[in-house]
Amino acid sequence: MKGLWGIIVFTGMLLLSSVSGAAEQKISIMTENIPPFNFIKDGTVQGVSTDLLLLMLEKAGIPAERSAIKVLPWARSYRMLQEEPGTLLYSMAKTEDREKLFKWVGPIQEVTTGLVALKSRKIVIDRLEDARKYRIGTIRDNASEQLLIKSGFDENSLDRIAGPELNIKKLQAGRVDMLAFNVPTTHYLMLQIGLSPQDYEVVYPLKKVFFNFAFHKDTDEKLIEKLNGILAELKKPDTSGESPYNRIVKKYLGTGFEE
Repeated sequence: MKGLWGIIVFTGMLLLSSVSGAAEQKISIMTENIPPFNFIKDGTVQGVSTDLLLLMLEKAGIPAERSAIKVLPWARSYRMLQEEPGTLLYSMAKTEDREKLFKWVGPIQEVTTGLVALKSRKIVIDRLEDARKYRIGTIRDNASEQLLIKSGFDENSLDRIAGPELNIKKLQAGRVDMLAFNVPTTHYLMLQIGLSPQDYEVVYPLKKVFFNFAFHKDTDEKLIEKLNGILAELKKPDTSGESPYNRIVKKYLGTGFEE
């Protein structure tokens, strides 16, 4: 696989009988590459959301192997989630427009999205309308792009591509004036490709969103309830005084956070 960007899909046989008495069902689990939440390292998908999901499935009695991984484009996976029963996509921002399209397990974490630019450009955006005169790099069907389009931006005026790494490089080279994406992943990817996040700034915060696990809308509600219950339990302190959830977060971020 070339580059860091991708959609990782692994297909497992989910024994839904353990949840709702239903027959065995095949499910495709998909994710985009947005470290530190989900990303590929040493040929396997890792990250906060990935480890959390695998632990949740294990506790639900649902077998899922990290090693069964494939890569697909984000736009295709997002479309599959809408059209094909038995699909799951993470980490997805839960927005007002998306809320009724899918069923949700979460939240995983609150994340800030915004318009990021080089400090040396000294770009000032007092209101979103001010950004219309600039070339903005976006990810197709990403929550930040959808927010801009909903706010009246013509999608043809946006520099739409498949992944954030290229957007960051285009921003560095001056091929776009700013990019719209979630701030933690933007900073993480800048470090990975040898850039200093201190040279960039959020010139306009777009929105705070919650990352979730998104399921096809026809997913058994009993499964959704069970997984949400398991996630809630994982966020509670255990006998060590710390939650399993926070231990996963510390593994990737070095420090925990509580809701």
